Amino acid sequence: MTDPIAALPHETIQRIPETFPDAVPDLWNTRYQQIDENFDNLDGRQTAVEQEVAAARAGESSMGEAINAIVEQIGGISGTLNGLASPTSIQHAVNLDWLYRGRRISFEMFATGYELRNHQGVDIIAGIFGDDSIDVESTADINVGEDYILFDGVESVLVRVTAIHSENRLRLAENLSRAWGAGAVLTGSTMVVRAQGGVDAAVGGQWVSRAVNLGDDRTSRAIVIRRTLSAGEVRLYFRDGHTAPWTERPWSVRRSGGGTTGVPEGFADYEYVVPMRGDGYLRAVVDGEDMVIRHIVALGSSTEMGGYVNPLMRPDAPGIANPLDGAIDTTERPTLTASGYSSPATNAFATAQFQISTSPTFASTLHDSGEAAAMTYPMPAGVLAESTTYYVRARVRDVAGLQSNWSVVISFTTKVSFAYVQTPGVTTPTNGQVEIPEQPTLQSTAFAVTGDPDTHAVSQWQIRFAASAWVSPLHDSGEDAAAKTSYTVPIGILAASQTQYVMRVRHKGVTHGWSEWSSDISFTTKQQFAQILGIVQTATGGGAGTWQRVNEHFENVTTDASTFNNHPAYAGIVTQTVDAQAMVRIPRFYVKVGSVPSGAHTGKRYWMVSDQPAAGFVLHPAFMHEGTPIDQFWVGKYQGVADGSKLGSSSGKAPLVSIDFPTMQGRATARNTAGVSGFMLWSIYQLSAIQTLALIEMGGSDSQTLIGQGNVSGGVQNVDHVTVAQATWRGITGLWGNVYQMVDGLQTDASSKYKVWDKNGNKSYITTSKTAPSSGHTITMAVDAGADYDLAQVFAASTTNATASNGTFGDYFYQSPNCVAYHGGDWSRGAYAGLFYLYVTYAASNAFSGVGGRLAKV
Repeated sequence: MTDPIAALPHETIQRIPETFPDAVPDLWNTRYQQIDENFDNLDGRQTAVEQEVAAARAGESSMGEAINAIVEQIGGISGTLNGLASPTSIQHAVNLDWLYRGRRISFEMFATGYELRNHQGVDIIAGIFGDDSIDVESTADINVGEDYILFDGVESVLVRVTAIHSENRLRLAENLSRAWGAGAVLTGSTMVVRAQGGVDAAVGGQWVSRAVNLGDDRTSRAIVIRRTLSAGEVRLYFRDGHTAPWTERPWSVRRSGGGTTGVPEGFADYEYVVPMRGDGYLRAVVDGEDMVIRHIVALGSSTEMGGYVNPLMRPDAPGIANPLDGAIDTTERPTLTASGYSSPATNAFATAQFQISTSPTFASTLHDSGEAAAMTYPMPAGVLAESTTYYVRARVRDVAGLQSNWSVVISFTTKVSFAYVQTPGVTTPTNGQVEIPEQPTLQSTAFAVTGDPDTHAVSQWQIRFAASAWVSPLHDSGEDAAAKTSYTVPIGILAASQTQYVMRVRHKGVTHGWSEWSSDISFTTKQQFAQILGIVQTATGGGAGTWQRVNEHFENVTTDASTFNNHPAYAGIVTQTVDAQAMVRIPRFYVKVGSVPSGAHTGKRYWMVSDQPAAGFVLHPAFMHEGTPIDQFWVGKYQGVADGSKLGSSSGKAPLVSIDFPTMQGRATARNTAGVSGFMLWSIYQLSAIQTLALIEMGGSDSQTLIGQGNVSGGVQNVDHVTVAQATWRGITGLWGNVYQMVDGLQTDASSKYKVWDKNGNKSYITTSKTAPSSGHTITMAVDAGADYDLAQVFAASTTNATASNGTFGDYFYQSPNCVAYHGGDWSRGAYAGLFYLYVTYAASNAFSGVGGRLAKV
């Protein structure tokens, strides 16, 4: 193309002289030639400019219209055009919005960087009729488990990819119903992108999103589609981990454009309510007539912006369950109850409204409840009069804002005298409360009466599924004289997984009988019922580190004795007599150890325990025996004592000492006779299970400070001596001090690498990748792991320091090559001794007067 800014061939043409002899004919010819060449050049410039202008108009009739289209398109993306925004900056802003809103909003603008469709499209090589595979130019960016569209310009078919066999071959969930070849594509959309923004969506056009996460709770999501205002429809479908098949959701409200609405003239925002949870997918199909779709916005909750209500989606009119139609002797404060909530759009219930009148036609309204988030409403005192007939009606609204018609009107007549038991209120849980455990304690207000006094006789508590009715409650306490204002739900009634329930209660007086039922109180259970407690090491050093107890979300928690006494992993620790020995039972629990992924404690080391299986948790290896999970193990309540030729656990005796490691093992297993089995010398895994639980309950690692000093500065004492008993945790006496305690399952090899039993309970030693550090005060614990071991599940030092104030666990660590493990320290160890003291410095053949053991059993 000619450069319109370049110089002319002849910038200056000299005048022809006017007098002879300079004015010769040849000079005239030269000047004319120069002029012609300049004109030719100018013609080329005009043509170039016209071509450039035409290209700039991009199909518009004028440059002005082209600029308007650019403004409209950029404005559609950014919302404003102030001369400073650029597509890059806008995209960054959108990306930040996605990030800081917790992925609660997603956009489909049909423009690069603003797309939700799951694929740009890839050419088909071949697909054979009746086959379940298809060949494409590239399988890059195609995901197994997602749906895509086969499209040849005329026909479109939705297919699901189940496997990727090569860089060109895909396997589909179903056999192909026709052959596909050149000219067809596998894509995420058949809609045609418009230069002005948005897409032209022909009838039959389809669009499929990539995975979208708008939140994991049960809040209904809003999908807003801005499209041509017409009789056509965009049929919207969704699927997620809870709703496997594609499920259609009709639009709920429509906001037409024009004026100050913010929506362009001729367009409308159609809002769909979608109950999607976690990662989900959206699909749109155009029906009825062609249209333009400007954008699709997915939101974590309803916009609550109102609009024209789709009449087909309004909830059905409810019924009145209480009072019954024609009821007599109704109290002054009945609990009005609507029933039969139903939404054609399957939108969740939001509010109910009740009205009371003395006229069956509601010529006037005596009382209006307003809208409340319950299908029940307790009438306030002072509204109803004695011996009077009243009329009641109700209507409901869903989470999309759609409201039903009024119910059929029913009547009731009040009592002659208002002496009655007042309707109780529910104080726990609160209406709409979430994260309810498996056995919540329900609580009501105190018993009260109006009129003549009465005595509280019994109460009745009921629970139903949120989607069911009171005619068939899930659980009924019956008349309970013990649970008058507080009732603990029995185990096995409630389900986890954010299940929604409704509860109510009523009181009964000796004289006046039953009160009305309380208002319905809805609640949602936890995603999992596992009771999880944890602790974060917020800082190393300082002698004993800095620690913070946390919940499963790594949020700081404040605990007291009841926190642990009510946790099954702690409450189940009890003293029992087994084979005439005093033993302490440790119930099975699950553990999770690692670095905090996010939040205030990001990157810090943590330990967590759960009474049940939960995401990220594994069964603690102390509860594996010969490859099989077990429900508990027992450890000796006391340091090991002599019981004839066996290792025992009983009070009033001196510890068994001065025998070597193999002999101590043999004394423990000698109990396995005459039908008795499972006795052993306690292991590193059983010790670490106790250490983990104690660390969390203590709230730190310095056991001498947090529990008691123990016998660390005197001679050997009996195993139940008062000084020895200072080092007691949950009935396990003398956990440190008095004598060292041999521990099975952990050793060092010739190069001081840790050797540990396999974590499957087979007692097979595995040499780990971790070399024990030099002796010193423990700073950090080892985290090395292999196929059948994980040092993070025991407390074996990783780094140490010679200075006590640089330690983190309050205790000392010793090691030498080819040695067995002793735990706790003896009567001479002073401040070095404690729950995390580990001594791996003597061979198995050594025997000392200050070294004993502890019995265990599986």
